[in-house]
Formats: sequence, C-alpha cells, structure tokens
Amino acid sequence: MTITSQTPADGVELDKQPARYLVIVDDSDAHTSWAERSREDRLPRRRVVYVERQAAHPKASQLQWDELEGDCRDAGGYLSLLTYTAVSHGHAAVLARREFAVASAVARMGEVIDGHLAYGARGWVAIRIADGGSDGELYEGWDAARAAQQHPERCTYFPISPLMPWTPRMCEEQLVFEAHMGHGCMVRCAPTCR
Repeated sequence: MTITSQTPADGVELDKQPARYLVIVDDSDAHTSWAERSREDRLPRRRVVYVERQAAHPKASQLQWDELEGDCRDAGGYLSLLTYTAVSHGHAAVLARREFAVASAVARMGEVIDGHLAYGARGWVAIRIADGGSDGELYEGWDAARAAQQHPERCTYFPISPLMPWTPRMCEEQLVFEAHMGHGCMVRCAPTCR
C-alpha cells in the first residue's frame, strides 16, 4: 500500500523551539462601561483574533507583517498586531492575553493607590490579585485588611503612605509575585505558569 499524502519526516518539528509569532488582538470590548469595569467578577479580557508563526526569511517576514498590519488597519483601528516569542500558536495567544490582564490589573492597582494618596491617606490596603481592584477602604493593619475580605487568599495586603509612592513597575512586581505564590510557586515560575 502506497501512502502519498504524508508529510516527509524531515519537515515535521517534534520538539517545540521558541519562535516569533504574530498575534492579532482585539481590545475594543475589554470594558463596556465604568460600572462593568468596577465589578470584581468582570475582568477585562483581550480577544485573540489570529496567530501566525513569523517567517524566518527577512523578506518573507516583512511581507507577512505588512499584510497583517494592513488587515488591522482595514478593520477600522479595532485590531492590533503584536509579536511574541513562544513555543506554539496557543502559547503565543496565552502570552497576549496574560500581558493584557497584567497591564489592566497594574493600571487599576495604581488608580486605587493614587486615589488614597491624593488625600494624604495612610494605612493598609487590600488589592485583589486577579484584577488589581480594591474594596476602597484603608485599614489600620494587615490583620484588619485581611479580615474584611470575603476571599482573603485572593488579595495582597500592604501599607501605603505619601512617603512611599508606588510605581507601575512596583505594582506589577507585587501582583505577579502574589499570583505566583498563589500557584504554590517557590521559585520563579516557568513562562507557561498562569
């Protein structure tokens, strides 16, 4: 019996090596309104529309980029073209979604902290790890902040003061660290940890 539609063995990649992937995303429906954004159970989500492995040859890669970028422009500005180093199409999509979720949580956490610091407030704040939001209250200490939460294991707790402003990088490090601790990671998580 002759099999004619088989891929030659030398054309199949059995090991997953990191490669560049082009990812088209749609962030237009991440938040529908301020009320939706402030709900704890409404996490903003990025929709991954398309993923394609970037060509290895520079000219082919540029043509590929130009074509996908044109498709994004034709969509009316709702789509964005991003690149990620990943081991598969699915991994690239996960990285795109995770990047957006972390950026949204960091921005929200910064807003919470800045809102308290605008009035010169001092105290302990409880920040939800998943979305960077808060219950809006300041507490006397760590114990009081933790006790006031419905799901204390889903939050991170720390003091805020006008003497110690938080940068976006500090917010990101805090949220990522706490998320990894929630997974049970004792060392730095692998890139696929979520």
